This record gives sequence, C-alpha cells and structure tokens, in this order.
Amino acid sequence: MGYTRSMVRAALLAVAAACCIAAAPAGADVKWLCRPGLADNPCRGDLTTRYFRPDGSSRVRKHGVPLYPRVDCFYVYPTTSNQPSFNATKAADPEIKSIAKYQAQRFSRRCRVFAPLYRQVTTAGVARITVTHDTTPYTLAYSDVAEAWHGYLKRYNHGRPFVLLGHSQGSRMLRALIRREIDGNRKLRRRLVSAIIPGANANVADFKNVPACASSHSTTCVVSYHSFNEPPPDDTRFGRTDTDPTRGALGLPWRKGLKVICTNPAVLAGDGRNERTLVPSEPFAPGVISALLVRLYNGPPPTADKPWLQPQDHYTGRCMRSNGANVLMVAPVGDAEHLTPSPDDTWGIHLVDVNVALGNLVSLVDRQATAWLRRNG
Repeated sequence: MGYTRSMVRAALLAVAAACCIAAAPAGADVKWLCRPGLADNPCRGDLTTRYFRPDGSSRVRKHGVPLYPRVDCFYVYPTTSNQPSFNATKAADPEIKSIAKYQAQRFSRRCRVFAPLYRQVTTAGVARITVTHDTTPYTLAYSDVAEAWHGYLKRYNHGRPFVLLGHSQGSRMLRALIRREIDGNRKLRRRLVSAIIPGANANVADFKNVPACASSHSTTCVVSYHSFNEPPPDDTRFGRTDTDPTRGALGLPWRKGLKVICTNPAVLAGDGRNERTLVPSEPFAPGVISALLVRLYNGPPPTADKPWLQPQDHYTGRCMRSNGANVLMVAPVGDAEHLTPSPDDTWGIHLVDVNVALGNLVSLVDRQATAWLRRNG
C-alpha cells in the first residue's frame, strides 16, 4: 500500500493528539547512554563487517576497537523516542540504544564515545511542532545537552581533542552548543577536531570561527549535508532554512536565501563521489523509526550474517542546488534500489543521512584526528 504525504502527516498528528503536552519532570543529574566504563554501552561492540560489492560478491573484515583512543566523540542522537509525551524522559529505551548503535558505534574505532541521555523532543513532539511551529520543547532538550557537555568537560575531557557527532535534532543541539559554548572560546575551539552535524540546516551564518570543512586535513570545522534522491519540494524541511518548521528553535539563524552548508563526506574522505554505506545487521528497535525505515527501503532493511554490512546497493553523492535548496543528491549505482523519501518527500532520505555515508565519515574523522594530533602533539 502506498503512502501519500497527507496520510503520513495525518498519522503523525494522530499520535501527537493523543499525547500529554506536559514536559517530563526536571532532573539535574547527567545520565549517560554511552561513556567509557558503562557495562551496557551501545556505542561499543563487534564491528566485524561483510562488505558486499554491487555484483553480490562479498568479503568479511574485522575491525578492532582501541582501549585507549586519544580523541573523544561527543554524540547527540536524533529524534527517535517513541514516548507519548512531547519531551522524552532520560530513559535508555530500546530505540535510543538502536540509534546509538546505528550512528555512533563505528566511531569507537577512533574515539572514546560519550552520549548523554536527554529530554529530546519525541517523534510525537516533532509532529506537533510541524503544525504549531512552537519550538519551546527544544529549549528543555538543549538544557540537558548543555548540562552533559559541561559535565563531560569537567570530569572526562582533561584537555583532550574532541569530535562532535549528531544528526537531525542532535545536530540542531550541537549547532546551538557550538554557537554558544565553543565558537567564541578560543581555548576550547582549538580542541575541536570537527563537528559532524548533518540533517539540521547548519548554515553559513551559524558560526564566526568554525567554517565548513574543506578537506580531510581540515580541523576545527563542520561537516553538514542533507540527503535527497529527487528534487526537494517547495516546502522542503532541509537544504533551506525558511521552510524548516523548526527554524526558530534555540535562536539559530534562519532567513530566506541563507546558504545551507553541503559538504560531501565522500569527497572529503578522498572517496570521490562514492558514498560508503554501513548499517548494522540487527533490526532497528520497533517503533516509528523502524516503520519509516521499512518505507524508505521499500521493505525490510538490508541484513547479513555479520554484525555490520555494506549493502549490495551502492550510491554516489553530489552537493548541488535543487529547487532553491542546497542538498547532497544521492544517486543509485547500477541497479541499486531507489530509496523512498520518508516520511514524505519534504524529508528526502533524511533517515539515512548518517548511514548512507558512514564509512566515509569514519574515515574522515580518522584523518582529521590524525591531522589534529600531528599539529598539536
């Protein structure tokens, strides 16, 4: 059965209408989804990967995880929570663990990964904001992220270089964090290896001292992009700021004509235009995101006999201007599956922003960290 944009929006709004508008109770303590020493840490695991070629042949490779990496990664996860309120509690629900595995676990090859639990705006909350444009729930979410950031600096960082990792709502949190805490702080800014923040309309007005990354050797810079595989519609959420329903959240810059950043991870990592997709074999936890992934993949997501895989379907990417939006246009290689925009065409293939280029991003962080350490000892 096909889904129209109005059908998907109506379903999301129906979920939102059933929710309580009250936010979760305040809590001053920082709770970690991922950090060194946690027994149940979704940001570490077996990275053995089956790599499929477009012709269906494959090879298996094991990837080690160092015990004492010299760089940290501070990860803020995207909108994922299935909780019925508009702001989630600080609970490590199954879908939150899934997204950390999908997006952050591979970076453990280079980083100590820290990921705070935060009272994010839930999928129901995002549906409500799409209609009301009331972005105040993001303020509560940001307060938890900022609190965790300060806790990380005080207890764990000890002057170490760090990478910021996010996606979607997580990237929006990190845009605000860089703008408020890092951009104007020279000492702290020098320790920023890079910020990987796709899917939140990062733009040229965000920061004065943190530009878009220009190469694999660039540091103290931003990697951001928004994945589409067909021209964005007039009311696109991504690639332009003035049609973003959350445009006023956290006081971040937006206006018509403001250039949204597009940096192609494949080009930056030295892979030409070849986006190196990586996904876990384990199915995503049940809920809104897992249902939308089935729609995006036109069926069950790819899987394999090893914990991770590079799917047989390969893609290329190119930063381009399309219908007034600055996007990463993703194209299939050969007979690769055409991914279905999900929840609708205003989102493009946003759900796989990170995973469609995860191999490139991990390689890029490795090169940028090496460059930072070489310069700074």
